[in-house]
Amino acid sequence: MLTIENLSVRYGETEALNDFSLNIRKGNIYSLIGPSGCGKSTLLKVLCGIIKSFEGKISFNDKPFNPNDIKIGYVPQQYGLLDWKTVKENIYLPFKLDKDKEVIEKEIKEVIKSLEIDDLQNRYPSQLSGGQNQRVALARAFISRPDILLMDEPFSSLDTFTSAISQRLFLSLWQKYKVTTLFITHNIHEAVSIGEHIIIMSKAPGKIIHEIENPLFNVEEYEEDKLKFVASIIQKTGYR
Repeated sequence: MLTIENLSVRYGETEALNDFSLNIRKGNIYSLIGPSGCGKSTLLKVLCGIIKSFEGKISFNDKPFNPNDIKIGYVPQQYGLLDWKTVKENIYLPFKLDKDKEVIEKEIKEVIKSLEIDDLQNRYPSQLSGGQNQRVALARAFISRPDILLMDEPFSSLDTFTSAISQRLFLSLWQKYKVTTLFITHNIHEAVSIGEHIIIMSKAPGKIIHEIENPLFNVEEYEEDKLKFVASIIQKTGYR
């Protein structure tokens, strides 16, 4: 379990997060939604170790949290692919960086096949669509076998149709690996489609104002119920 207690982060005089507390259970997906500037990306940067200056306490499995001691998969908004490397080289990058990682070819091939990018391995990111680049980034994150997967609005730049396909492929792969996932978005429909748990944040400085168990997680035919549930979340946010 990842436990965040009373986390506060400042950028100079600006407070991005204030008294943020959340327990993230192993093998669950948490969708974190909130208005722009509420500290969602800041939270991921703290967990990745990019931001080191903060107040509060973070622990992982009841031990002090150190991002260097656990495996973290990170999918940023712009995917973080290396333009000068092929799709295959980008996917295998975690094994190049960590010589101790064991390369299991069968498992990697299954991930690539599941995300429908098998025929793209010799191309470069510039030769791919946004949706294809996004799936390459997901493949790289999954094959690194992370303890925690952090996703920073990975579908936000995709059109509605491509986003829906990518979400479906992601959930199909997640069902197999059950990676503990924190997924941030400003799109309530995405939050409902992806998250077992939906965390609603306040305007900046961000803190949690509601935590909701998603009754529609893993339910395929629920369009009318989904719309009602989305409407109920919008009411809870109080955003204008």
